[in-house]
Amino acid sequence: MKKITLTQPVLAGVIEASGIHVNQDDRAFQRLKECGHRYRERFTDQPIGAIPGIQNARQLFRALGIEPTKHRPASEALLRRFLKGKTVYSINNLVDVSNWCALDFLLPNGVYDRTKIVGDIELRQGLPGESYLGLNNLELHLEGRYALADALGPFGSPKTDSQRTCVDLTTTEIITIIYAPQDYEPAILQRQCDTFAQRIVEYCGGVIEQSVIIT
Repeated sequence: MKKITLTQPVLAGVIEASGIHVNQDDRAFQRLKECGHRYRERFTDQPIGAIPGIQNARQLFRALGIEPTKHRPASEALLRRFLKGKTVYSINNLVDVSNWCALDFLLPNGVYDRTKIVGDIELRQGLPGESYLGLNNLELHLEGRYALADALGPFGSPKTDSQRTCVDLTTTEIITIIYAPQDYEPAILQRQCDTFAQRIVEYCGGVIEQSVIIT
């Protein structure tokens, strides 16, 4: 299992699993859509900032020096798509579980192929000149910003993760991180972490090696 060090004011729920089967099974995607439709039924006529839980990710971003009205947490961006009736696409069963949990908990998360991560993991500020090619095919510049990094440099952020450590149909080992503000209730985050882990096993198989909170 990976050693993870936090040098930023956040809580992290960490799940590690092996024996994962990544495929195009769309059952988790259906659960994601059902979750999004429930939000739309309940909150279409309300300001998004008033939706219970939405402020947690915004608080997290502000603690990391990111203005959430300019750079949306991935969880909020996904919620906005559903509230506006925009199309949401399935990637694979594992990413669909990840997106479902991000929407359900309204907290950003990242899911990574553990075999592509070199050495230990650190949550830190990006250094001068550091960047990576994101999943959106855009170069993300990380100087002075939050960065999840290994021995080769940054590979994750709450905006978009890198292509270097992304999961694909060959992935069998994963590490997943849920990000929450420092004053988030640890017991709630642990329950959400365990729910995420249960969904991984239900929809992707495998064995959960750990589901823990890191402060």
